[in-house]
Amino acid sequence: MDIETLNSLYSHAGYVTFKEGPGGFPVALITTPHATAAITPYGAQLLSYTFASDSNDLLFLSEKAIFKEGTPIRGGVPICWPWFGPDPQGQGRSDHGLARTRMWSVVSSDLLSDQECSITFELTDTPETYTLWPYRFRLILTLSVGRVLTMELTTHNLGDTPMELTQALHTYFSVGDITHTSVTGLEGFTYSDKTDGGAEKKEDIAIRINAETDRIYPFDSGDILINDDTLKRTIRIKCEGSKTAVVWNPWSRVCEQKADLSLEDYKKTLCIETANAGDEIIRIAPQQSHTIKAIYSLE
Repeated sequence: MDIETLNSLYSHAGYVTFKEGPGGFPVALITTPHATAAITPYGAQLLSYTFASDSNDLLFLSEKAIFKEGTPIRGGVPICWPWFGPDPQGQGRSDHGLARTRMWSVVSSDLLSDQECSITFELTDTPETYTLWPYRFRLILTLSVGRVLTMELTTHNLGDTPMELTQALHTYFSVGDITHTSVTGLEGFTYSDKTDGGAEKKEDIAIRINAETDRIYPFDSGDILINDDTLKRTIRIKCEGSKTAVVWNPWSRVCEQKADLSLEDYKKTLCIETANAGDEIIRIAPQQSHTIKAIYSLE
């Protein structure tokens, strides 16, 4: 759908407008008294979110991010679905599934009040997606912009057989300096350390990142806090419908290997992902649905 059509159908004066972004992708720009956001239908990927109370973006977006059909965008909030991580069946399919590298459709934008608005995207099965993942589905993302950022991802099973999936909102948070950042809320939880062959370890104290980090925590209650001493802010993360949290930082080695990351980008970002990952597999019966939800706020 072209920019003119998107604006004619879904813009709201002073709140929602569409423009052409990097790579020619359409981008929805959303403004409320409490926050501004930018999201592209490509992958239904949130690229930027800035609270009115803080001039620093909530999210990290790599300056070397690639905006090209078939390529994931590095940063913001990629949607990993219907599998998280490598192809679980070893068939050579792309890491993290098919949702983040396809153009979604805008289905609505709504003024919830003069303080908040939302935008909704959908992705549905096609003959091409069916060859990769043989299920009929409707995937809905609703983003609400206001005092808090709310992201709600719903999977509808439109077929007549059960489906199994893993998924994540792979949120790249912006931090001032990773060495002056801590994460609290995961103390007492056991995690799988993917940098150590999946070894099971226990988190006893606040997390501080000083090396490549890739951990999956069974986590289904409470809030997670990112405490950023440099930017002098705390990000609060609330999750619903997920039973795992992923903590990831690429550190220097991965940054050196990735064309869409600068050498020092590991210092600027920390991923805390609202997920159903690892052994936490979601099973959805025919004609049923499952929703995963993340709520982000500043303190």
